[in-house]
Amino acid sequence: MVFAHGLTAWLLAAGGLLCLPVGLTGCGGGTAGSAQTPLTESPQPPVSLTADAGRERVTLNWSNVPMATSFTIYYGTAPGVSRSSTKIADAHSIYVLRNLLNGTRYYFAVAAVGAAGEGALSAEVSASPSATPPQPAPVSIRAEAENQQVRLSWEPGFLATSDPTNYTVYYGTTLPLSKTTALKAAASASPWAQSGLTNGTTYYFAVTASTLNGESALSFQVAATPVASPPPAAPTGVSATEGNGAVTLRWNAAAGASTYNLYYGTEFGVGKASGIKVADVSSAFTLNALANNTAYFLAVTAVGPGGESVESAQVAATPRASTPVPAMVSIPAGSFQMGDNVADPSASAPYAMPVHSVSLSAFSMARYETSYAQWRAVLDWAMLNGYVFDSLGRNGALQLGTHMPVTQISWYDAVKWLNARSEMEGRSPVYFTDASHSTVYRSGNLDLNNAAVAWQANGYRLPTEAEWEYAARGGLIGQLYPWGNDLDASRANYDRGTSTSIGSYPPNGYGLYDMAGNVWEWTWDRDSPNYGLDATGVTNPQGPATGLLRVRRGGSYVYGERYLRNFDKMFRSANYAGPYFGFRAASSQP
Repeated sequence: MVFAHGLTAWLLAAGGLLCLPVGLTGCGGGTAGSAQTPLTESPQPPVSLTADAGRERVTLNWSNVPMATSFTIYYGTAPGVSRSSTKIADAHSIYVLRNLLNGTRYYFAVAAVGAAGEGALSAEVSASPSATPPQPAPVSIRAEAENQQVRLSWEPGFLATSDPTNYTVYYGTTLPLSKTTALKAAASASPWAQSGLTNGTTYYFAVTASTLNGESALSFQVAATPVASPPPAAPTGVSATEGNGAVTLRWNAAAGASTYNLYYGTEFGVGKASGIKVADVSSAFTLNALANNTAYFLAVTAVGPGGESVESAQVAATPRASTPVPAMVSIPAGSFQMGDNVADPSASAPYAMPVHSVSLSAFSMARYETSYAQWRAVLDWAMLNGYVFDSLGRNGALQLGTHMPVTQISWYDAVKWLNARSEMEGRSPVYFTDASHSTVYRSGNLDLNNAAVAWQANGYRLPTEAEWEYAARGGLIGQLYPWGNDLDASRANYDRGTSTSIGSYPPNGYGLYDMAGNVWEWTWDRDSPNYGLDATGVTNPQGPATGLLRVRRGGSYVYGERYLRNFDKMFRSANYAGPYFGFRAASSQP
């Protein structure tokens, strides 16, 4: 096996840079997974960068840079972003900047950071947040050369809505591509074959998504050269299984392939231009000497007489010393001071004031956020037993990876799923359609009140807001975070740009993982304008009797350090479901 870093030609393109491989430099022989030669110079900038406008936010997506350990975002409201502009350090793609002004154009550039320091800035891109934003640009663009045509494939962009969407393919033989000068074709869906091309000519492609709100920015740009005898098709059926410091990949054989190459990295969007290469591999192949609790993104290509194929669909896995096993953790009875205990008024959270005393009976809480695998196991049973859900769930943020938390779950679906899990495991369900407790809640979006809950049943339920905060504090008194008073990126996923496998960060004092960061967690409670005033001295408070919204806790991978504190929270409509919304189970049975 041979390891190599892609050497690249950097070409300025509309909305970013396009990287085309021009050669490979070997790192020396060795076994799979051996350590890479340390870089002695700063890393190159990301070759591609897109900025997608949202409501009071902009989502940045950039390509992987080999050996980069993190990235720095620079931005401002005028062109000419530089290192003196506002910056966000230790960022990772995909990154969402929030609390921006609708109607204001923002400009962005990104620099990669490696062992030798920070590299040059990327090309600048811009976006203007809007109350009615278009779809985000498609991601994971692939261009597969065939005889007189190129077959394109893509996936919806991060935070894409379910609105009816049309796609447009822009293409040409020169750079940069732009919407005004490139040829274009309407594409109904992925995959899409652009025919009528000339063999031996290199074509460049980008894709946009359009809804009634308008057209997205151009996607990352890719290139392909049609030939009469094309390379093999990209491998299919690629899967990744994590081990202790290792990932094992398997894939289906590609017709005409004599060998395969592997590309991998620690940022979303890995490929030939941006990944670390392991040449001449075969299925099943184990990549060793990887860092545990670090997510790796991987793709495979097929090599034959016609050359090297386009990359396979990307997969991801997180090496682990041991597999996380779902379990309930007993939380002891006790009293605590609930709410914002920050001494500095400028950093206070008015929605968590005043601080008030709460007492709780013993209960239990899930050690981990509900994983996608656990969600699906119960969901499959539930749908055969009278349950109806609005969402089938999502495997983490990107539909990639192992042991990811389930996301894109509304409050209603979380509650129904907990009832289904209770029934599947022979426990008593907790939620009913009304106060008579005669009909188990299995379908519809019902605005349940406190009386519809069998609070003493031994089944699963959402934690109350008080239970969640008490459990998050992990036995610590008056501390800001589940681990103490100091913000610590090694203790929580709040800046990775995507969800991480459950349990990738250290637990708190009660043995609970990811109580800060990763994905938001639904609680039972409604929002209240009288927070604390009607709960002081109360034992086992169940939250307000009325309210339009439900409370979510814990922060997430796309909110930075905001909302990580034990008392922080946000309010959302119960039918809201995003790729950073999850939940964990609680039970009145200790």
